[in-house]
Amino acid sequence: MKNFWNKDLNFDEIKSNFAKDGKVRVNKVLDFEFAALSFQALNERVEFDTAMYVDGKNAVMSKKEWTELEDTQRQQIYFNLMENAAMGNGFSYGRKYITAEEKDPFLLNFYKFVNSKELLDAVSNITRINDINYASMQATKYIPGQFLTRHRDDVQSEGRKLAYVFNLSPEWHPDWGGLLQFFKEDGETLESWTPTFNTLSLFDVKHIHSVTYLTPFAKKPRYALTGWFGIR
Repeated sequence: MKNFWNKDLNFDEIKSNFAKDGKVRVNKVLDFEFAALSFQALNERVEFDTAMYVDGKNAVMSKKEWTELEDTQRQQIYFNLMENAAMGNGFSYGRKYITAEEKDPFLLNFYKFVNSKELLDAVSNITRINDINYASMQATKYIPGQFLTRHRDDVQSEGRKLAYVFNLSPEWHPDWGGLLQFFKEDGETLESWTPTFNTLSLFDVKHIHSVTYLTPFAKKPRYALTGWFGIR
């Protein structure tokens, strides 16, 4: 399995930074050409469903299903999303699960890379979480008006230990939103990370976090490949 890491990464430094509080942000994490081709795959070849929290439950709607709705139906869904978000509940973003059955050969290679023994061993070494043996993956796309409110990713039934985000949107401006934010228990903001192109965010699933609202003046979608490392 080809290694797509940037060959100049300092894994000892990454390990030291993660040890401080269970999270780390790594710049220029992938080989530049591989990162650029990853963006191209997400921007040109992936058709995203819309994942959202509506009427008290998680829902997924295909692009075809969304376009077939009446304007009044779309307006009602949007109103419901905003009402839930105002109470600290909910999300809306584009999503496509990537699995071992993925048809796009490039995205399949990325999935295999993330699930390779070399990478899983490296993540275990960085985080001191032993026996990590799988990674889930989804492609995500946020457009203006989409968001992910505060939550934890700690789902014991799935064996999740770590969340990861490979950010793949070139020339992202922080004023556009889409920031990965971390919080204290009382809601006070700890840190905000701009989704800078070719960065990796890696953090313990116990961290409370969100993705901030994408503003109407955002010029581009926010693309990422994201998921969880865990133990099965």
